[in-house]
Parts: sequence; structure tokens; C-alpha cells
Amino acid sequence: MIAIQRRTIPLRVRAAFTERLPAKIAALLLALLLWLVVTLQDQAEQWVDVRLDLTVDSGFALADAPPKVRALVAGRGRDLLELASSHPVAHMEAADAGGSVAVIALASGDIEFPAGVDARVRDIRPRVLRLKLKAAP
Repeated sequence: MIAIQRRTIPLRVRAAFTERLPAKIAALLLALLLWLVVTLQDQAEQWVDVRLDLTVDSGFALADAPPKVRALVAGRGRDLLELASSHPVAHMEAADAGGSVAVIALASGDIEFPAGVDARVRDIRPRVLRLKLKAAP
């Protein structure tokens, strides 16, 4: 009769982590890749920075830097990932509203996305911009 060696529990645990290590690493990498592909196809929401393209009346210039504008954007994960490198743009005109202040109300339709990005704006912060203007030199 042949004697069967039984492994102790610590040997079994160590063997579970060390035997066939290349196959286990490949399985983990494939699982991570599959998870990434599925995640990028899911719908998601994310706050992104919006670049302001301001046009000021010829007799005025901005006295201060414009405030930071952020938008809550909903779309596929890969579209939101693309917005991290190429920000959406809001083209606005700053006209003097009296007292050297320009008041601009932002709407979701004012924000343009780069070509190929299919997303929509759900919220904008701040919704109203108050810009200080000074006389142009």
C-alpha cells in the first residue's frame, strides 16, 4: 500500500499563494482589464472643471480673474475620462451692467463638450457670475 502524504494547513495556504504564480497573476490582470472595460461603459456622474472663454466689451477689461466654474456631467465613463484632459468650454460675453460689474447667468446649454464626447450637464456651480470690470487702458 502506498502512503499518501497529507499536507498541513500552513503548507496548503502557502501553496495556494505560491504554486502556479504566473497563471494567477495573468488571471488577476485579465479580471482587472475586464472590470475596467465594463466600468468605462457604465453611466456615471462627475464634477469637471469648465474653461471660461470670456469676451469683454472693447472699453473694459477684467479687474480680477474669473471664478472657477464646475459642472456636474453625466455620461459614459470613457467620455468622463476624456473630459479630464480636454475640459468643456463655456463661451460667454461680459457686458457692463452698470457700476463696472458684469453679471452672467450660466445655463447647461452654454457649455460645449469636445468632439466625440456624448455627455450632458446636470448642474453648474456657480450659476451666476459677477465679474468686476475696469476701464481698458
